[in-house]
Amino acid sequence: MGDIRNIIQALKDCGTSRVVKHLEPERYLQSISAAKDLYQRKDEESLKRQELVFHTPRQVTTESKGIPHFSFGVPEKRPHYKFMAQSKRALEDLNLKSDDALINICQGSDVYVDESKDIFPYSLAYAGFQFGEFAGQLGDGRVHNLFDIEDKNSLLQTLQLKGSGLTPYSRFADGKAVVRSSIREFIMCESLHAIGIPSSRALQISSLPKTRARRSVFEPCAVITRFAPSWIRLGNFDLFRWRQDDKGLLKLADYSIDHVFKGLKGYKDTTSLNSFNDNLFEGISGGINNKELHSSKIDDEMTKYDKLFRHITGLNAESVAYWQAYGFCNGVLNTDNTSILGLSIDFGPFGFMDKFQPNYTPNHDDHALRYSFANQPTVIWWNLIKLAEALVIPLGAGPSLVAKVASTSRDAWEESEIKQISERASAIINLTGQEYEFKFTTKYAELMAKRLGYNLEVPAVLTDDNIKSTASRVTSFTLNIIEPMLRILTVSGVDYNDFFLALQNYDGPFLDEAGINGVDDGLYKVFFKEEQVKKIMDSYMGQEQSDSGETRKLVEEAEILSDWSKSYVQLVPNYKERVDTSKQYNPLFIPRNYILEAVTDHYTENQRSELNDPNAQLDNGPLEKLLLMATNPYDKSAWNHSFLPELEKEWTDTTKNEDLLMTQCGCSS
Repeated sequence: MGDIRNIIQALKDCGTSRVVKHLEPERYLQSISAAKDLYQRKDEESLKRQELVFHTPRQVTTESKGIPHFSFGVPEKRPHYKFMAQSKRALEDLNLKSDDALINICQGSDVYVDESKDIFPYSLAYAGFQFGEFAGQLGDGRVHNLFDIEDKNSLLQTLQLKGSGLTPYSRFADGKAVVRSSIREFIMCESLHAIGIPSSRALQISSLPKTRARRSVFEPCAVITRFAPSWIRLGNFDLFRWRQDDKGLLKLADYSIDHVFKGLKGYKDTTSLNSFNDNLFEGISGGINNKELHSSKIDDEMTKYDKLFRHITGLNAESVAYWQAYGFCNGVLNTDNTSILGLSIDFGPFGFMDKFQPNYTPNHDDHALRYSFANQPTVIWWNLIKLAEALVIPLGAGPSLVAKVASTSRDAWEESEIKQISERASAIINLTGQEYEFKFTTKYAELMAKRLGYNLEVPAVLTDDNIKSTASRVTSFTLNIIEPMLRILTVSGVDYNDFFLALQNYDGPFLDEAGINGVDDGLYKVFFKEEQVKKIMDSYMGQEQSDSGETRKLVEEAEILSDWSKSYVQLVPNYKERVDTSKQYNPLFIPRNYILEAVTDHYTENQRSELNDPNAQLDNGPLEKLLLMATNPYDKSAWNHSFLPELEKEWTDTTKNEDLLMTQCGCSS
């Protein structure tokens, strides 16, 4: 960990741009030198060319008519900029101090260029499958990647601006981001990271007075600074598959291996892929449940491309396990929104699930429920299959043919080689799909166990020898604890996150011979609402209910609770051990949609004129309070109780207003 530095010093010490240095630019500007020269010219002809090259949407190609990986560009100049907030946690993690230089670079009013370090802003090219249909060329339509700098752990992070203007990839959009969605993403990035869910990060948000965007109505705009170790996504590979540009695809794959994953240094090949030739969790709900997967085996060594696909798959399996354990719904999981690092990125109309309803989607445009909570694991695997299809030749080549991949065109492979490539690629995909199922299910069970105060003791390093014993332990815990518990929560409708806190804080007995079904009365209040507990009690007292079968259903779940309680107390009999474990995994605060909406309304409704007036002072208090709570979800003492205490109380007392729970949003942002 180095000393805290200002952004200019950080850029001089460790600034770079891996994408610019190693990947292929669009044909209009083939080098930083050319981009810098154009950007610095102020004559009328050059300004017209800047508009054409930097801010005009188009189909992009390279000088050789291939597909570029990126295009040089600069943020559009806005009439005014107004700083709103920075994440203290992000500043600490980047070893940066807040000053005017950082604020100006992070809102796009200043542009940093350093030809000697390959630094010039750029936008990435990618395609994508959106709602299952291929959408053609997409790309960073309102994003400018600035540069890479080292964080406090010496890991390179790519900083980018969102809402910073038109790029070659804007298509029919305007390059803008509205205040409403910018605040939501700014908070959610930092909240997910603080909870422990893999996510991109957010550093700064600034409003843009006098800049408005037409959505359903005209809305005020903002720009946020995000960062991640890489912004390469599955959609980057989709683009080259679509155009059958194998050379560009291979260059992207090699870049991912060498510079995103540092030669696959983080990939640990402790288990053979053939160990997953059977589905070890068949019958357990919640995974991909892909019936098309079948037993397969490979009889040769893994190549670097096999390892790349396997590593990306494993990272995404673990990430979606976190989403499912914490009830987070992305909203739109297209391939262009799926990170090769398994990070939560480019959130759609996202939201935490207030109640356990598997079919919940926060996206009111998702009528088919493709991206519902229950479908997230399956959809991520579907996206990964698209990645495998893009990489089918290097995956299928194997060690015997991989040396030929870079120099062999598609029509030059012999029939026997095509057959070998096809069969091996199919085997790799099937085996990796089973491994995805294993890693997702195991991580999900491990997280749920810890939320319940139990250490499932999943081995830190999986090997061929401990896979089956791990699967057996996970299966038992899932069938006896997780599934019956979620069944009860589905019926009772108690708050999902609050349930874990209530169970964590429950210090009464679980079993009581004198209680209904042998369960202590107090435990019923953890699993059921007060009025539901009364109905259960009245039913056992012989009082008839006329509520269309609701009481009967509650009584059935009360019986399930009896068996669940007996299983649970055998696993975690010690109250202190249970609390010590669970409090590390149960956040005391999550930014629910109605809270985010209250903060956005504070700006868009209560301060509409101030947002549009460059000289007016904004009241950023609620945003700062929300950021403080969201970035310290396990530590109330860090919330500064004297600062807006009324909001702290309001936001930690879960609303009983059903109209504010399980809400949905549109995709427009």
